[in-house]
Amino acid sequence: MKNIIKIIILGIAISLSSCEDDFLVRTPLDDITTENFYKTAQDLETAVNAFYQDLPGWAGVGNGYSQMPDSNTDMITGETPSSGFLGNYSIPTSSSGANWGWWDEVREVNFYLDRVDQAEGNETDINHFIGEGYFFRAYHYFNFLSKYGAVPIIDKYITDKDTEYLFKGRDPRNEVANFIISDLDTAISLLKSFPDISSTPRISKEAAQLFKARVALYEGTWEKYHNGTDFGVAGSDGTEFLEIAADAAEDVIDSEVFSLHDDYGSLFNQIGLKGNSEMILWRDYDYVTLEIGNDLQVSWPNRSSYTRFAIRSYLCTDGKPISVSSDYVGDQDLSTIETNRDPRLAATLMVPGDLVRKDTDGTETYFTAPVITGNNAANGGYESQKYRDPNIEATTGQVTRSTSKILMRYAEVLLIYAEAKAELGTITQTDLDKSINKLRLRPSVNMPIITLGNITADPDWPNYGYSLTDILYEIRRERSVELMAEGFRLDDLYRWRAHSLFDGDTPRGAYFDDGIVNSNTNASEVLLDSEGYLTPFAGDGNYNFDESKAYLSPIPADELILNPNLLPQNPGW
Repeated sequence: MKNIIKIIILGIAISLSSCEDDFLVRTPLDDITTENFYKTAQDLETAVNAFYQDLPGWAGVGNGYSQMPDSNTDMITGETPSSGFLGNYSIPTSSSGANWGWWDEVREVNFYLDRVDQAEGNETDINHFIGEGYFFRAYHYFNFLSKYGAVPIIDKYITDKDTEYLFKGRDPRNEVANFIISDLDTAISLLKSFPDISSTPRISKEAAQLFKARVALYEGTWEKYHNGTDFGVAGSDGTEFLEIAADAAEDVIDSEVFSLHDDYGSLFNQIGLKGNSEMILWRDYDYVTLEIGNDLQVSWPNRSSYTRFAIRSYLCTDGKPISVSSDYVGDQDLSTIETNRDPRLAATLMVPGDLVRKDTDGTETYFTAPVITGNNAANGGYESQKYRDPNIEATTGQVTRSTSKILMRYAEVLLIYAEAKAELGTITQTDLDKSINKLRLRPSVNMPIITLGNITADPDWPNYGYSLTDILYEIRRERSVELMAEGFRLDDLYRWRAHSLFDGDTPRGAYFDDGIVNSNTNASEVLLDSEGYLTPFAGDGNYNFDESKAYLSPIPADELILNPNLLPQNPGW
């Protein structure tokens, strides 16, 4: 997205964020537009390009040391424990910094959508850029649905005269979800298919279909597993949304536009992803040429560590869980921990002998032991292979700042389809073979497929606080492994109502006394459990997640003063 990130929209690329939170004092957007804009497809493209900057990117925090996606969950630890998991809760007094800024993004898109019918010219191009607008409104609404649940639905650009909307109450969460699905349906009907997009990466019809499936799976499982709680939707078990998720994912599968990339490990450290058969949407960076860079977790160490739970989730190469497989060699030696395991583990975890750095003169440095104390330490001892390019750039003399950011890939489509069908109780072997088994059969993975009726029961199935069918347990495991460190985990825990996985516990890392993990550290410098595994946050106390309120964030206090119609506050706050 080199050009998109640098776009300057000639007086109409408006930033609607403000240090003033009161909507009534903001400058009306229509006061800063030109009369002759929004007249052509080119105008629409220029305007909608600004929205792409709202998509997730790498955090710029200094060269190489930002925490990985999914840090501060049960799968990955950062430098400090999750305050929410620890039970440190408070209602923000101000919306500033509380991410209750949904007015800004939605108002910006509504401003755009209220003017697109002025455009004349190539109808296909005009429709496409209108479709992108509907996608982005859905995108922003989903972010706030997952954070706050019910929010006001505002489907047009409003001014300080529109008091009906300015002081609108929150709409029920299932109505918000349906509004998102409706916007995505509109986008799908207008957008070009991926092969027809002239400049990529851009939103395509298939990207909107995947996002529709993602939203529907989230809402469907949320309503199913929060049914009967204060967070549920009365009279709904999520079936309607699960059917939508399965259908939308199947539409992408049946289009045959995408296929899995052969080499799983190479997906995550690429500079430029155009032409990769698995990529549906991504962000490219060009630090050297355009000084558009991302300071991500490419160097070593990188302040993040996988947990023991994450590493133990990977099956053995016989397709059986480690608890029952005779091929399992244990996890008390980092140099053999990948032996006889799902090859995606080797593509994810650093072990002795892995390449750490390759200088421009050809000098190579190899991993010998993790750094678990001191600056930038991986305090759990399980360092990541993902997002690391060991090659030093000649221009900068540093690790690259141009690694692409994956936003949507085809593997997620396959996982959504399988999970939705399994949640509905309608999954068949044919469904598995057209979806999740393709992940197992990726050439670089080549694991035994899942066969209905022949799934090895795991005595150590994760404790979600409720029982699942064997196929759902296995699909959740597959999702965790395939999408490890890609930013899905917290949403998964919340939509599954899975606090039992971590509540009352503390995350564990690698076995300390293996001769490698402890090679640079004395036992007195770290915290260990009774079995000798690293427990970096044990001194902070066990997790104390409050399931009566912590599944949604509270509305900031100042917003409730400005608009009392936003009451009631979210449950438990």
